[in-house]
Amino acid sequence: MAEKSEQPRTRLWIRVLLIVSLGLNLLVVGLVGGAMLRFGPDGMHPPLRSVGAAMYRELPRKDRRALWAGASHAHGDRHARRKADALAVSAAIRATPFDAAALAAVLDEQAERRLGFRQSMQSAWLARVAGMSGAERQAYADRLEPR
Repeated sequence: MAEKSEQPRTRLWIRVLLIVSLGLNLLVVGLVGGAMLRFGPDGMHPPLRSVGAAMYRELPRKDRRALWAGASHAHGDRHARRKADALAVSAAIRATPFDAAALAAVLDEQAERRLGFRQSMQSAWLARVAGMSGAERQAYADRLEPR
């Protein structure tokens, strides 16, 4: 008879523990890697979408709040407006028969509203910068420069 080669069997709970440990290690590596990609090596600043975002973000907190409060007061509830915009686009897409001109009109109206919001924010921002002292403007400009 042939002898069976007996190898010690790894217990099931040890295999499960090793798999869970590997999974947790991969999770940690993924979180660290994702944070590094998002925030970059130069500190914990998320990537900017635009120069306008940088101009807003680098203002002192109290100025950002004042700008946002003024814009929200003038242009209404942003969440409700976005929901209404999405519903209007959806309704225009679902219309039977489909009317491309009606959908274009809905999109044009929304673009005009966004332009008005941007212009009012720009005016408020410009007034705030104009009201800064020379030293405040210099410090602000320093914060705007890429690091």
